[in-house]
Amino acid sequence: MSTAEPACYSTPEESGLRVETLPFERVPHMTRLFLDYQADPVALRRFYPSAVRFHHELQARVPEVLAAQQVDRNRLADALAAMNARWGAGQETLANINLLRESDSIAVVSGQQAGLFTGPLYTIYKALSAVKLAGCLRQRGTKAVPVFWIAAEDHDFAEVALAEFIGRDCQLKQVNANTALHKEGQPVGHVHLDESISGVIDQLFELLPASEFSDDMKTLVQNAWQPGRSYSEAFATMMTSLLGSHGLIFLNPLDSELKQLAAPLYATAAERAPEIAAALEQRSRDLEAAGYHAQVLATANSFPLFLHDESGARHALTRGENGKYRTKENATEYTAQELAAMARETPERFSPNVTLRAVVQDYLLPTIAYYGGAAEIAYFAQ
Repeated sequence: MSTAEPACYSTPEESGLRVETLPFERVPHMTRLFLDYQADPVALRRFYPSAVRFHHELQARVPEVLAAQQVDRNRLADALAAMNARWGAGQETLANINLLRESDSIAVVSGQQAGLFTGPLYTIYKALSAVKLAGCLRQRGTKAVPVFWIAAEDHDFAEVALAEFIGRDCQLKQVNANTALHKEGQPVGHVHLDESISGVIDQLFELLPASEFSDDMKTLVQNAWQPGRSYSEAFATMMTSLLGSHGLIFLNPLDSELKQLAAPLYATAAERAPEIAAALEQRSRDLEAAGYHAQVLATANSFPLFLHDESGARHALTRGENGKYRTKENATEYTAQELAAMARETPERFSPNVTLRAVVQDYLLPTIAYYGGAAEIAYFAQ
């Protein structure tokens, strides 16, 4: 296509698209655990104690969720209001943040890494699924708000530095952010864009089909993905522009106030690190005995938190024969109690590993349900 064409069609067929259902069984690399969960989550309550078959059954869990909530809701809401306002949040989102202040409100949560130009369409689907379920619960009389957890603490920049799409020649195309912006081990949320992002945006719109929406969409992308802005801030700004009218609340776990709120949980996890590691090992054996495989590799010497150095890079901690923990990169050793004290005083130096992340999420938020991907759902069993 060399000229602009109308992008509005009445049906997918009219636009030349063929729409069909693809069962998860036909998708490569799906784990048996995930497929069994899709078939009957209630049958797997041994590994998913709160599993329900239908969304209207979630209301029965509300008292349990509210009773477990310990975090100061006003501090949480103040932090969410400040960050969402920076990203251009409208009245719908700010109203939902105020609703979260109320002691009988709950959250429907989803999340994903901060991908270039939102990342895969899957990210949008997860966000809208949270919006839809929160709306369904409100219709049934439950105060519910949708929250999107930006996985800004993830350090796999190569995974989120590209955007793939169908180009104007109907072939798969991609554009890439400058991977040199990322330092080894650095959380994606600490990456800051430079002037090269402007060229990536230009390349994107040169490859996309031109339509009556092209100019407005390019302006939206340029307003979000600006030089000097952090990767997670750019992502959140664009997602807010696209979905903010639905009242979706975005959350960046790197926020300093949220780190302070999570500090007691970090400290408890550090103190109980050997117990947690032993429990993970036992769950691995339980999964294997049930015919599944261990979803996350864990040993008796693992630690549930990463330690961040002065540059912001994260490092795994491992327990040695003397019972103390250290990173591969540094000879300094710490007891579990010393790490717990550090986590209380300087929680910004820590981030949760894959087994603790969802626990931090549910500590900060009164989570009634979470929309996860296949890998997430599988490792939640562990």
